[in-house]
Amino acid sequence: MATKFICDGMLGKLCKHLRICGIDTLYSNQGIAILLEARKQNRIVITRNTHLRGKDSIFFIQTSNPVTQLKMVITQYNLQNKIQPFSRCVECNYKLKSISKESVKDKVPYFTYKNFNEFAFCPQCQKVYWKGSHYKNMIKDIRHLIANCKFQIADCE
Repeated sequence: MATKFICDGMLGKLCKHLRICGIDTLYSNQGIAILLEARKQNRIVITRNTHLRGKDSIFFIQTSNPVTQLKMVITQYNLQNKIQPFSRCVECNYKLKSISKESVKDKVPYFTYKNFNEFAFCPQCQKVYWKGSHYKNMIKDIRHLIANCKFQIADCE
């Protein structure tokens, strides 16, 4: 069974970083209701809320640095080999789908359409993604952060 998370309102940047890594992560700023949502969806709550420290299915993080937080979660749950960049929407967590270049012609800037061939979109929020410089920089950052990472991104070498 895949490890799934839900980050509380103090961990929005960590939530996005986990999604960039392709890890199923929800975000909730609904206070204590996060516990009910996590239980219903079999998710681990990641929090900085000291009132939740020590409870079942809670991963408490003390540091405020999102990069350190990401490394802590990946290490704690042994997710190094589960990283799949470009697989989840960073906005809504939905799984991305491949889409043809022709289908995005009116949805991306002209320069992007002209210079990139591989696109993905989110069926939930309709956001379009491509493997531009931002993507390549994220991959380099993830590789640097997580030693012995085993994912392959041929065009980022």
